[in-house]
Amino acid sequence: MQIKQFKLEDHREVVLKLWNEVVSEKDFYQQFDQAGFDSMLYNNPHFKEAGAFVAEEDGKVIGFACGFIRNEDFDNPNAPGYFNTIVVKKEFRRQGVGTSLLHKVEEYFKNNGRTASRSVFLSPVNWPWYVPGTNHHNHPGCPAVPVNTPEYFFLLHNGYHMQGQIDAFHLDLEKFEMPENVLAKMKENEAKGLKIEVFDPERHYGVDEFCEAIQNPGFARSIKYNLNREVPRPFLIVSDNNRMAGWTGPMYTESTGRGHLDGIAVDPNVRGGGLGKALFCKLCEYSKNQGSSFMTFFTGLENKARYIYLAAGFDIIQTFGILRKELK
Repeated sequence: MQIKQFKLEDHREVVLKLWNEVVSEKDFYQQFDQAGFDSMLYNNPHFKEAGAFVAEEDGKVIGFACGFIRNEDFDNPNAPGYFNTIVVKKEFRRQGVGTSLLHKVEEYFKNNGRTASRSVFLSPVNWPWYVPGTNHHNHPGCPAVPVNTPEYFFLLHNGYHMQGQIDAFHLDLEKFEMPENVLAKMKENEAKGLKIEVFDPERHYGVDEFCEAIQNPGFARSIKYNLNREVPRPFLIVSDNNRMAGWTGPMYTESTGRGHLDGIAVDPNVRGGGLGKALFCKLCEYSKNQGSSFMTFFTGLENKARYIYLAAGFDIIQTFGILRKELK
């Protein structure tokens, strides 16, 4: 067995074949055609052949692994490398192939000044995965390493440790019904001038003030990016007598049937009255009525919004571990 540097011209097609063979065993990660795999991995602007390796036995590829250093991080000695991909043919597992591939990726990190390797959604590539027990309900990116899986234990045994936990939530929207307690709370809030409405630029105001109030730069960018589109996607707000005081993110159905979710936010001045729960439930209702078949998303263990999601009928269907290894 030999570990060799990945070369796109030599290994492009055989690595895809290996990927599809390995992931088909459990039907958790998505399979690809060549164009989709190229777009996902090789065409990513952060991908470099120097960070990818193949294992060969008698001239045939039996394993593949790669890691990433973000382009903007090469000049930042405190930034980690991101290890995110390893596949080994079934008959060659537990023979040191995976460990050898992992060590080559870590060596690439160290040679480029990295002092740590991480497996987390901050990686430039996060592989799409299927919700277990569904008809291929697809989430567009794996946020970390699924716990209690062979890859999870493999990394633990190779010196990685848990930094945190992320839970993935799922709901078949066909089963969604607006909770009665949410409807009752919405009536109370409407009596105070607080309504859940689709944003109308001709009637609603206060976008900039809302973005400042929520103190969330990521959400603020999402709001303004959508509004600057040639045709902005619809989104729900809390209308405080026409002033924007809450937001759901743009609403649309992805090609997989997934109802899109960017997040929800409520102006701190009106929090505590059930508006966050109402926003989220109205988003689910809107997505269902517009033809979305399911919703998925993930959130951290300490995020209190998880209780809103559970109350709306979502299930936690997979836990992921954020893993890190110090490189010496």
